[in-house]
Amino acid sequence: MTRFHSMNSDTPVRGAHHHVMRWLAVAAISLALGGCMAPRPGAGLPPYGDSVRHTKAIQTYEPGDEVPQLHGAKAAEAMRVYRLPAAGGGLAPSAEQ
Repeated sequence: MTRFHSMNSDTPVRGAHHHVMRWLAVAAISLALGGCMAPRPGAGLPPYGDSVRHTKAIQTYEPGDEVPQLHGAKAAEAMRVYRLPAAGGGLAPSAEQ
């Protein structure tokens, strides 16, 4: 007979022991991985969308807000970059004067 079909009386016990050990190993790994999970994921973060609303609010001028002046070298550089040809297009309409 083969070793799988032997008439040895402790063969079923070995199979059951192997099954129990495998189950215990899986249970232990599952518990260990469960311990790595945060108790409340995202609890320390602001509510979803707050960062977008905040960014829009600080970039939007309301009537009566002071608007910073754009002059000098900063304005000249902004206009120079604006008038450069677009990637794959022609000159900006204001540059064709």
